[in-house]
Amino acid sequence: MAFRELSPAEQEQILRLRQLEQTVQNLRIQQAEISRTLSEIEMTKKELQKLDSESKVWKNVGSVMFPKKVSEVLKELAERAELLELKQKSFSSQEAQNTKRLEELQARLSEQLSNSRPSN
Repeated sequence: MAFRELSPAEQEQILRLRQLEQTVQNLRIQQAEISRTLSEIEMTKKELQKLDSESKVWKNVGSVMFPKKVSEVLKELAERAELLELKQKSFSSQEAQNTKRLEELQARLSEQLSNSRPSN
């Protein structure tokens, strides 16, 4: 079976397909990182909740550690978790949109390539 060369339009679509695949993969990686961070925050909150809210703990700020009240640290962790959850929802939405576009492009390209195969 002889193979024909891809047209510039087909080559461009394949390039776009690869870019979309990479975008979806990057979004999945970012979501996994956010999930990991949210798990760490949850574990930290559980441990801090075992302490009196007025107790002092040490918090890293850059390369320096400062004493802070447990209640303040818990509040900061809750705010950080809320922001990460919003970010995760945004990435999830972007992933869904890009996955849909990827599947549509794959179907279109597959159809174009199968329709333009040389017959023997």
